[in-house]
Amino acid sequence: ATPTARTLGIAPPARAAAEATRLAAAGFTVLKVKAGSPDPADDLARVAAVRDAAPGAELLLDPNGAWTEALSHSLLPRFAALGVTAVEQPVPPGRPDALARVAAASPVPVIADEDAVTVEDALALAGRVHGVNVKLAKCGGVRAALRVHAALRGSGTDLMLGCLTASSLGLAPAVHLADRARWTDLDGHLLLADDPWTGIGGTDGTVRPADRPGLGVRPRTGAIPGPGER
Repeated sequence: ATPTARTLGIAPPARAAAEATRLAAAGFTVLKVKAGSPDPADDLARVAAVRDAAPGAELLLDPNGAWTEALSHSLLPRFAALGVTAVEQPVPPGRPDALARVAAASPVPVIADEDAVTVEDALALAGRVHGVNVKLAKCGGVRAALRVHAALRGSGTDLMLGCLTASSLGLAPAVHLADRARWTDLDGHLLLADDPWTGIGGTDGTVRPADRPGLGVRPRTGAIPGPGER
């Protein structure tokens, strides 16, 4: 069983705080806050509101490459003071040297996301950033993720497991790898209005590989029509 982050979008501070309160009450201990507002003060206010609403939660920050290198150097100490424990892709992808410089000066771990799509991307960043966010749907699947994990060992760069929006079936392989990751962000199935599969948990802030053969997931009752019902 592994705690998973739950993402809070760019929203007014009061709305973000209400959502953080709800998620903390449900059992989430890791919250990821999106950033990248035109005015960074809005992002700072949102993070402060989330911190106050869920003081026991670990806070991750994801600007999705919205900041310049100079702005990253300016803002990261301020977000660290608010309790942020790691930041994903603060600068635009395609400039790995800039990302590495930000990581070297940052008071919190810097994780490559959009700059680490493939195995080759991740290997090029090994030892230059604190983490790489591996998404099985992007990197090539379980074997590719395991290659990244093995290559990063001893480099000083840790693994983050992320995801796209997907069903429990789509996320189950990553859940089985979660013990290899320092950070886990596997909440894509929780974003679906109607997940046709079940078996990896997550609604209480923790994902778990089911104690069943294979991936361990099963169709949700009534979600997938049986033979003769199509």
